[in-house]
Amino acid sequence: MDYSTRMPRARRLLLLSILSASVLVSAQSVPPPGQLDPTRDIAHPVLFSSFHKPLPEQYIWTRDPARQDRRQRQAPRCFRGHFHLDAVPAQATLYVAGPRMVDVWLNGQPSGHFAANEFSRLKEHVFYTPIADGLLHAGDNVIAIQAQDGYQLVAKILPSGPMRLVPAMLISDSGWKATTQAADGWHSADFDDSSWPAVDARGSIEGNIDFFQWNNDAGMYDWPGYEGASPFLAHVYLPAAKVQDTYAGSGSFRNLAALTSASSIQDPAKEFSVRLVPDPSGQLTPGITLDFGREVAGRVQIVSASDAPALVSIAYGESWDELADEPYLGVNNLYLPPHGAGVGPKSAFRYARIRFLSGPPTLRFQSIRLEDIYYPVRYLGSFESSDPLLNRIWETGVYTSHLCMQDDIWDAPKRDRGRWMGDTDVSGRVIDDVFADRFLVHDTLTRLIGPLPVTQPVNGIPGYSSFWFTELAHHVSHTGSLRYAAKMHSRILGLLHFMDEDFNARNQFINHTQKWLYVDWAIGLNGDTPQSRETTVLEYIRAFRAGAWLLRQLGDTANADHYAQRADQLAALARASDWSDGAYGPRWQTNAMAVISGVAQPDQYTSIWQNVLSQVGQTTFRPNVITPYYGSYVLDAMAGMHRRAQALAWIREYWGGMIAEGATSFWEAYDPAWPKVDPHVDLQADDTAGYRISLAHGWSSGPAFWLMEQVLGIRPTAPGFSETTIRPDLIDLDWARGAEPAPHGLLRVDLRRGDTPGSLQAVIDLPPDVRATVLYPVAAGAVSVLVNGKIQHGVPSENGTRIAIVLDRAGRYTIHPR
Repeated sequence: MDYSTRMPRARRLLLLSILSASVLVSAQSVPPPGQLDPTRDIAHPVLFSSFHKPLPEQYIWTRDPARQDRRQRQAPRCFRGHFHLDAVPAQATLYVAGPRMVDVWLNGQPSGHFAANEFSRLKEHVFYTPIADGLLHAGDNVIAIQAQDGYQLVAKILPSGPMRLVPAMLISDSGWKATTQAADGWHSADFDDSSWPAVDARGSIEGNIDFFQWNNDAGMYDWPGYEGASPFLAHVYLPAAKVQDTYAGSGSFRNLAALTSASSIQDPAKEFSVRLVPDPSGQLTPGITLDFGREVAGRVQIVSASDAPALVSIAYGESWDELADEPYLGVNNLYLPPHGAGVGPKSAFRYARIRFLSGPPTLRFQSIRLEDIYYPVRYLGSFESSDPLLNRIWETGVYTSHLCMQDDIWDAPKRDRGRWMGDTDVSGRVIDDVFADRFLVHDTLTRLIGPLPVTQPVNGIPGYSSFWFTELAHHVSHTGSLRYAAKMHSRILGLLHFMDEDFNARNQFINHTQKWLYVDWAIGLNGDTPQSRETTVLEYIRAFRAGAWLLRQLGDTANADHYAQRADQLAALARASDWSDGAYGPRWQTNAMAVISGVAQPDQYTSIWQNVLSQVGQTTFRPNVITPYYGSYVLDAMAGMHRRAQALAWIREYWGGMIAEGATSFWEAYDPAWPKVDPHVDLQADDTAGYRISLAHGWSSGPAFWLMEQVLGIRPTAPGFSETTIRPDLIDLDWARGAEPAPHGLLRVDLRRGDTPGSLQAVIDLPPDVRATVLYPVAAGAVSVLVNGKIQHGVPSENGTRIAIVLDRAGRYTIHPR
């Protein structure tokens, strides 16, 4: 049976009218500062590898391309498998998943016809049914399956009732046969399939990290024994922060407080229970809505304490309105065996609605809680200041990036749950600055570029090839991962060469593969337009500079010189052709990339600011929308033009605006001028608007690294912080402190405003193997400061407003003006 459903809109609105009115986020439900990430202080994470062995059943398909167009996917495919039974079990259950339509025969007899709800967003569909008496026999047995509208199939038979995990009698594996050209009678027991080709066996359904990407396995939640998580991920069980809403219908609830208890209930008298009263109309079905207090990534786990089976439905919402109106994964039913447990789909959400559909007169539950699935990291980097709002913005940005660290670094844990290089260029910088992760960053970058030869842009987007280089360069400068970069040497050259083919002999951009030119979700920047081409070229220039830096660190001087020269050539052409009317076009995105790529020159900054980027922070409606993603590059450009005060004000207004509207992680899209009655439904991105838009998107976390780079001022310029620039700038803050992880310890910076206007007091802790150049603010004409009470002279910098002093050994340095 397939319990995947998507409630029609009229029915959803009816349910909404039955339930209590929408409740906006209350102050009590927002986690206090320092407690946003519920996994932050877990010292000993429980890894999936410690308790779960991947299931042996395999995805199989016919031997043709794995992904077909819609017409090919709907073509029927026929599969046959043989298995032997010493004895027929008292009970047996058949499970099939993958395609949207499946017919099954056992020993030539029809055993099930399954069809998924055509509106369901679930890509995999679990169908299961008890096997009727007489269909199996001792000795040799044959299963025949016809599948349509899919791209992979998995099957198994368990000698038990539904949703009881026991050793399988049959699994799909490499021994099966499959064809698209079956003869009449192919599903009969005595049909000779010896001439059929072997299946394309793709390995264990939990044995490939790619099976967990892109929401592909969202519908596998009720496959017995399926965890669907990489072995390096961890999990922890957490109670709801509160019961947001209840509707008892014709029944009643008991011990609702158990749902917010930190542990499973052992005393039956204190268990949460539901009294069910039969209601043929289905309108009075009891339901509860749980608020977990923040955006989370994982799934709801339900543990039954009842003596009979039960059926419940689960729906998620990142916002209350999404849950009430249109849950992204729909409403999905879950069968609970007696005293058994079940989980809903993996996703990201804050709210979960559970409806109690059927079961014994009193449904008893040991627990209903969140199974939080996360990548275990330590918070090594830090930022804290005199502004509580900025502290929350930093924490929210870091938590957003952590939520996206799952089976590789994803754009978002709700949608698309996949690797996107543009997103990783932003969230990767946060990960480098705070977690100093290597494994997940390396795996993500390796899979994104793919094997040699390079024949496609990264993610199929030319500009995203550029961001592969900028994140790798950032990562190497922070972690010193030269060994990994050396392994990527040939692919670095391959991708640079492939990108260079996008220019003709006159250095004009030709997009030789005719791929999607994407810059941002904005008119004129999403598709092959003059503005997209101009900005993509600027991204290429930035990438060629990053690529040249990487090659130079690897000792490949000749290729480093070549691509540095290519960057200079393209920059000169862009400077000559794109500069017009005092800016590089009218768009924030293009001008920001002109600045951070080095195309825009310092003598152009004032004009760029006056004509374009001074509009940043104006709260009037902007039809040419900018996402928080490209907002990160705008922040970088503002800092590069010495407009840090304006950038900090925009961080408070823009990212702080999301927090003011209830965000506990940063959203895929935002504009302060958009309506606020139901903020989620009015978000615009991904060529659409509404609840599909993600409320936890790694590409929106830019202020987290910006505050560390521009307020604390920490920026490594050579691998592993071996050479580092520290340019402290309190801007309008009274104090700020924080740290970044270097390979041999934390580099700490503690800043406080001095006693005289414009003066600064700093304490800097350098770990071993770090040589720092500190650009310290001084009064006009000053050329020295006090370092640990001794006079130290420096070199004037930034028109005499700062001096450069060198700290060349590990230790603590206290710096004051003279």
